[in-house]
Amino acid sequence: AEYGQLVLTYNDFAVECYTKGYFEEAISLLDQAIKRERNEKGFYINRGDCFRMTGHLNFALADYQQALELDPQDWITISRISLVHHEYGVKEYSGKRYGDAEKCFTTAITCNGKVAQYYLSRAWARFMQKQLPSARADLLRALFLDRTVEEGVMLAARLYPNQNIDSILSARSSQKILSQMDEMVENSEMSLIDQVYSSNTLDHEPIGEGSLEQHNAWIDNYKTSNNTVKSVLSFRPVLERKIPGLIDESKVKRQMRAH
Repeated sequence: AEYGQLVLTYNDFAVECYTKGYFEEAISLLDQAIKRERNEKGFYINRGDCFRMTGHLNFALADYQQALELDPQDWITISRISLVHHEYGVKEYSGKRYGDAEKCFTTAITCNGKVAQYYLSRAWARFMQKQLPSARADLLRALFLDRTVEEGVMLAARLYPNQNIDSILSARSSQKILSQMDEMVENSEMSLIDQVYSSNTLDHEPIGEGSLEQHNAWIDNYKTSNNTVKSVLSFRPVLERKIPGLIDESKVKRQMRAH
């Protein structure tokens, strides 16, 4: 029991470090927790969050991947994976690699199709590639989810000159996409592959032959062996091991006695 409590104490103090911005110290504590208990998905999620905050997206993704391996249906983990891919996309977009950015944003949407910013980001990437019909479709999806996003209003001015948001959303040509989004949001039982269809299919944008294969490849990518995760994490940069003053041995012992 004392051993198990020590593991939880490492995690508790890691969370405290995280809230105070001591991300590297939190990673060190979570390393200790995971070393002692490798089957607790929450530890991997927490460490992944710390890696993400330090900009180590590869290591964050590896930890989220490990958490998903332990619980393949966990929505918290899947939503974090989507966030990492969106951040990858933002980096690609900033480097003007708009095609690669679009792919990252599409993966984020495949994971979680209910975030307006993901569609808006992909709309901008498509706009920069002069894929105007697809960009308009993504803008409609974003506006359906959140019509107040400032970037959406800016992009609407370029894609729909001289039209306001109300007229864009009420246009007859917009109704099919809006109906698809309404169905997706309401149907909480919708499977991932259904989300792929509803978030990417348009009259002028048919599903490509590779879509199912791409989806299956995504699933396989996040259900790999533990060895793959360990291999990725083994190459992470060395982090400082200094623990801030708020954590010391006496405090750990007091915390354990309190429980």
